[in-house]
Parts: sequence; C-alpha cells; structure tokens
Amino acid sequence: MKQKFHIDAARGLYPIVYVRGFAGSAGAREETFYDTYYGFADTAVEKRNAKPPEFMEPIVFEGQLIRLLKEYGYIDAANGGLALALRNAGGTAVNPAQSLWISRFYDRDVMFDKLRTIEEHAEELRQLICDRIPAEFDRLPAARVDLGPDRQHYKVILIAHSMGGLVSRCLIQNTLPKLGQDPTRWIHRLVTVGTPHGGIELSAVPDFLEELGAGKGNIAGSAIFKETRMRNYLKLGKKTDVRSLNGTFPQGRCLCIIGSDHASYSAVRRATGGHSDGLVKQDRAYIKGAYWANVHRAHSGRRGILNSFESYENIRRFLFGDTRVRIWLENLTLELNKPPKNIKEFYDIEFSLSVRGTGIFLHQRKQDPCENAQRFERKAFPLAKVQLHTGFMDTRLRTNGSAHSHFLLAFRIAQHRVRDGFLFDHEYPERTIYSESLEVRVNLAKAGSTDGPSIHFRWLSETTNPEHESSWQVGKFIDGTLRLPLLHGSTVKGEVCIHPTAWPDETTEKTVVDASEE
Repeated sequence: MKQKFHIDAARGLYPIVYVRGFAGSAGAREETFYDTYYGFADTAVEKRNAKPPEFMEPIVFEGQLIRLLKEYGYIDAANGGLALALRNAGGTAVNPAQSLWISRFYDRDVMFDKLRTIEEHAEELRQLICDRIPAEFDRLPAARVDLGPDRQHYKVILIAHSMGGLVSRCLIQNTLPKLGQDPTRWIHRLVTVGTPHGGIELSAVPDFLEELGAGKGNIAGSAIFKETRMRNYLKLGKKTDVRSLNGTFPQGRCLCIIGSDHASYSAVRRATGGHSDGLVKQDRAYIKGAYWANVHRAHSGRRGILNSFESYENIRRFLFGDTRVRIWLENLTLELNKPPKNIKEFYDIEFSLSVRGTGIFLHQRKQDPCENAQRFERKAFPLAKVQLHTGFMDTRLRTNGSAHSHFLLAFRIAQHRVRDGFLFDHEYPERTIYSESLEVRVNLAKAGSTDGPSIHFRWLSETTNPEHESSWQVGKFIDGTLRLPLLHGSTVKGEVCIHPTAWPDETTEKTVVDASEE
C-alpha cells in the first residue's frame, strides 16, 4: 500500500515556487538557462567584527534555498528530485508536498530565440502551479500526495525576485481572473524581493532619454517597467495606484522585502540614483497595503537582497512564524525651544529591529546609510502616532530552551537646522537629540488566558549587568499593548507601543492594519 502524504497547512509548509527577475539581454537569458536554479542557489560570504586578536571573521550564508532544505525539510524538486528523495538510500520518510520549484519561464525564450511578453511568462507560471506540480505529485512512483477533494488543499507560496514579482502579480491580477479563477485558490502567500511594484525610475537620467530607452525604444524589453505598460498587464485603471493588487488578492498575505544599499550595486546605480537598492527606488518596491521590511542590501550581486541572511530571516518568520508584532510611537513631543523665525528645523526618526540569534537587522530605517529615515518638519509636532514597523516572530526559534522570544529596538532622532542664505542654507550638521536601545522579551504561552502574555523589558543604557535577571522590568499590557515612556526624554517625550498578536489569523491576512506608511 502506498504511503499517503499531505500538505502541512497548519505549519504553512506549502510547496514553494521561485520566480526569478529580469534578464535584459540574450546573454543574460542564456546564462540563466544554463543555471539549474535560475540564480536562487546563490550564496553569500561577508566579513564581520570578531573578538581580538583576529578582529575580523567570515560569516557564511548558504542562501535561502539551501536553508529551507536544511531547516524546514523541504525537498529540491529539480531534475526528478521528488522521486529521488522518496527512494533515498537512508530510507528517511520525506513529504514530497514540502518541495521547492523553479519557474523556468526563460527556457522557451532561449531555445527559440524569442523574448516573450510578461503575460506569456505569467501563463507559463500558471501552468506550473495549476497543472504541472499537481501532476508531478500524482505521478510519484513510491507514494502519492493527498491534495484533498478536487485538490482543494493544494496551494503554493510564491517567492519572487525583482521582475518575478511583476510576473506573479500579472498571474494574480490578469491571468487567473481572466480564466474566472480566484488567485487565493492557488496561492497561499506572495513574497517579493526587490520588486519594482511602482515601476523603475531612473532619477539621474533626463526624462526624454529614459522614455526613449525604456519606453518607446523598449531596449532589452525594459518597457515592462513603465507605468503605461504595467497598467496593461496588471489590469489597472488610470486612477488606481500601480502598486495596488486591486482587490484580487489579500494584501495581508503579501510581504515585500525592500533594499537600500544603493552603493553596492552595479554601474546602473548611477542612472537610478539614491534612495534605492541600486535599481529600484524604495518607495516603489512595495505592494500598497502589504507588509514590508527594509534591509540594507543591493538589488543583486555580492551584497544582493535575494541571497541575504536578512531577507531569509524575514521571509521564514512571515511564512512559518506564529507571532505578529506591531511597533509604533505615540504622542511624540519635542521638549526644545522653538527656533528663531529665520531658522527652519526638521527631524529624522530612525528605527531598527533585530532578533536574538540572528546577528542581523530584520528592519532598518536610517538616514545613513539607508536613506530612509522618517522625516518631519518642526511644525508637524506633536505627532500623535508614528508607525515604526510590523514584523513577525516564531517562538519555535527560541534559543537555549528559553521560554521567551527576545528582540531589540533601537531609536534615534536627529535634528537638522536650516537658516536662509547661510552657507548654502544649512547652519549646522545634524544633532542627535535622542538615542536609546530597548530590549524586550515576550512569552506568549499565556496569550489566550485572562492574564495575557508575559513581557519584560530593559533599556540598555541603564543595564549594568545584562546577564542578571534583576536587569529586567515587568511590563503590563493594556488592551493587548505594552506602553513605555521613552527613557531619558529631556529633549523628546512620548510612548513606545508594542502589540504582539497571534499569526496568522483571518483578520490580518485579509486586511493589514498599519503595515506600511504611505
């Protein structure tokens, strides 16, 4: 009797389909064709600080595809991988439904020497998801995957880099609806990494040259990133934001990873300009209303956003985590004298989030080097609410058997003063008026009880012995939210608000609350 396998929907372990980015030349497409994994097996090795006497050491990240094989038991479906895994010599039981697939939509383009349209690539992605993968499960020689009546339990996770996110959106907003099919029937979650959801803007290139090259000229097929063409294949009207899913798929099932390392990208960065990952502007790299995270990575290359540890740690928590955390500031006021009338002030609010055990920032909004601080003029204060981030945790990733999940919040506020006509208008360099780090640990074991989850916190500038239990203070939830006054607020006063909830849940998967700042 054949062994039956099922999709582990409770843990979110659906088949994953990778969708690659743009290959702008025949040579780039041919290079992609000869790569089994279309670039998704790329790795990363970097330097980091180490203790004396070495001072530096390498940090190795084997790439998210390999990590999913190692940490979540996924199976590489390439080249008969499902059957190979089932008959492995060790006799280990594996679940073929928990598998990784590559959308090889450039293969036909290379074999027949014709660059097809993005709609044709989306149709090939549809065939892979709706036809080929289920058929592969049915043909397995040693076992069968039970996908439920009429395959109703079957869905996939899409992880798409760059243009791959637009191919995925074309599938969701055009291809499937045109066939009368609901995209949620086939797609569980969508993750985009460095995708130009708002198109590509070459801010350092005159408009007429940009239009000639990427618009009417369609050099290397790049017109697909122009707004007019995008509206066509995404089925959007002239008044609808081009970043919108237009009601075809729940924004709460989407995560957008946004890069900010402009300096580490190729020579194209000179045409793109700053406030970008070197190719895609940060304000164009997210789906309207979706969850998102900023990582300091370039569009591709050695410091690429796709093969980065930061991206992987965000993606795994969004896909398989059990906790959503909203973080914001409330009632932020300046305790500073108002400047003279001929001096204008503006303020940068910077924030970063890291989780114990990762060694990296899951999210960063800093002016230097990320160019993405939240900036406010003096007249905007007091600020009733400043949304900082909505992120995800997985309590199963706790280290050393701890009952708590630990994360670190870092805050910085910088003042800038401008006086008209004085040395190109700027009077002084920026002045840091607030800088603190807050460590928080949460135990969600009692989240469903009347007591609610337990939470502890400590401000690191006040912590003399971080190894001692007495360094922690007990926090209290009010209506599910921890509220703490900013420490040492002689120049700034306000409250830090942290609101952890279970993830996923039906409400936050359909409608995102404060997921992104417009």
